[in-house]
Amino acid sequence: MTARHHRLTEPLTPHRLLSLALGQSPVPDDGGRIALMPWRLRREALGRSTPNRLQDQDRRPQHPPAGAVPSPLTVADVMTRDVVSVSTATPVSEVANVLAGKRISAVPVVGADGSLLGIVSESGLIRRAEIGTERRRSWWRKVFVDISAEASDYVRAHGRKAHHVMTPQVVTTTEDMTLADVAAVMEKRRLKRLPVVRGKRLVGIVSRSDLVRAVARHRAPMFADPPTDDAILRDLMAQVAVVTPSYRLINVSVHRGNVDIAGLVDSASERAAILVAAENTPGVRSIQDRLILRPRSVS
Repeated sequence: MTARHHRLTEPLTPHRLLSLALGQSPVPDDGGRIALMPWRLRREALGRSTPNRLQDQDRRPQHPPAGAVPSPLTVADVMTRDVVSVSTATPVSEVANVLAGKRISAVPVVGADGSLLGIVSESGLIRRAEIGTERRRSWWRKVFVDISAEASDYVRAHGRKAHHVMTPQVVTTTEDMTLADVAAVMEKRRLKRLPVVRGKRLVGIVSRSDLVRAVARHRAPMFADPPTDDAILRDLMAQVAVVTPSYRLINVSVHRGNVDIAGLVDSASERAAILVAAENTPGVRSIQDRLILRPRSVS
């Protein structure tokens, strides 16, 4: 198939070049002449935003608006993805070497398909026959101890494979769980780490040290425009109302980011909470503390 080419006889005048640059399709009139755009329309077209200008605008750094609340951090932001793991058949001595060599307090146990089967922690290895620390009960205590519990203690102290000493019931988390929820689970369950799963498959682990590193990396958000005094006052009073029930006795004034706080508080910890709230309010430059402890009545 032969491609057809239509050759225009109109000379490439400045008007013609401008029309082509603006993407205008010149259509010949009845006399075979190209109708050109009037100059007024050309000037208006040149003033419009072109795709290149839009791309340049997209490249400009975007700043969050003043007072914007950042999205909460999730497990995916801080978790360790390169997880050291063992299999159910890994010898207990090798598991102990992994914990000691990697300086970690627990190691997940995974199956051949990467699914999480359990976890071996330091607490599961401190009662071992090799070092003479297995649990010993007197004869009269054995009378009151469940036989299955006694057998489980024996397996944990003398078993030679990871599945003998692992904890099969593992508290886990997902990648989209917020760090606030993770911290609550760790605190409530008294755990040092949580395996991260996607379905049943192990994809990472998050520990207390990961949360500490997140604190170390934290930086105060940058704002395109500093908050106004009214915005600072509004935000600070909202925080004060949260940290103390005596917020109606607190008077706050703001001038050019300099905060003056006066009033009565019931305790030193309440006073410290108000000052910390002021320090964390965006836009605050300095704090004048004129808070007074309420005198306690003596009966």
